[in-house]
Amino acid sequence: MRSHTVILGAGATIAAIPNGDKNGKSSSVMNGLLKKLNLEEMLSGVELQTKIENLEDIYSELFEREECSEIVRKLEERLYDYFASLELPDEPTIYDFLILSLTNKDCIATFNWDPLLIQAYIRCSKITSNLPQILCLHGNVAVGFCEEHIEFGTIDYYCPKCHNKFYPTKLLYPVKNKDYSSDGYINWCWKALDILIDDSYMLTIFGYSAPKSDVDAVNLMKKAWGNIEDRPLEEVSVIDIVDEATMLNTWKDFIHSHHYRYSNSFFDSYLAKFPRRTCETVFATFSLNVPSDGSRGFKENFNWDMIKEFLSDMLVEEQENKGKSNLKSKYLVWNEDVNK
Repeated sequence: MRSHTVILGAGATIAAIPNGDKNGKSSSVMNGLLKKLNLEEMLSGVELQTKIENLEDIYSELFEREECSEIVRKLEERLYDYFASLELPDEPTIYDFLILSLTNKDCIATFNWDPLLIQAYIRCSKITSNLPQILCLHGNVAVGFCEEHIEFGTIDYYCPKCHNKFYPTKLLYPVKNKDYSSDGYINWCWKALDILIDDSYMLTIFGYSAPKSDVDAVNLMKKAWGNIEDRPLEEVSVIDIVDEATMLNTWKDFIHSHHYRYSNSFFDSYLAKFPRRTCETVFATFSLNVPSDGSRGFKENFNWDMIKEFLSDMLVEEQENKGKSNLKSKYLVWNEDVNK
């Protein structure tokens, strides 16, 4: 079975820590971020032309003004330090459910700088090693990279080839014209995403609004996805808090006809309803007319023990099949003789 690619924006991190991180710190979308992180004093004495309280607009203006170069440097430093300080709560979060809903044929590509997805990956790896690939499209405070050997891992690890400590990945800040090719790690992520999106049967967009400063990024994804007329069977899923009409207007170039699911909650998405078997279940449901039961998936109240118990039969099955994706789906409602 083909793969499932998930694109994450700031809304996904907000959903993962709705009440703040382990220490009560919050994350935020770009709009009003400076105020929420108490960074406004850095701009005192600077007369901004933009009146919008959006970090993308403010940063872009500062970046283009030569006299503000020192402010830009300090702003980047403060943003990096703040996001690096975030920690996941001890209980399972949406990021844990997300990672465990996919397998190693799948991919999560995030635009977020924060370390929470990486922290979730590390603790989920104690449950299973059959986890999705992670691509950080704008860099990440928790990821390090060895450009010489194209190796990456957590920031505190070492390159397995040269044994030098990984260098921190560069963060791609919200300028209008981003350069996705000058940084080795970011360039590698985009090349990998191009291949993975092209091969995907399912595409999920979670909490990503496609801001105007990301026009080039969206165009790259659109190029990889291709013409929607050539995607008559593929399924697109969007998880967001905007209304459905706004969502459709944003992502219309990715959706073929009615082949989409829209939800305001992760737990109402394909990922939570059919974890670890999303592509298998959706394909059987829409292409083979086999009914599926979305009530058999993850529940919001699951604790770690409940998650492990829920996944146990699937993890055994994956081990026995060496992780191959032509696996049965326990979410399908069909005759046992057919399912054998």
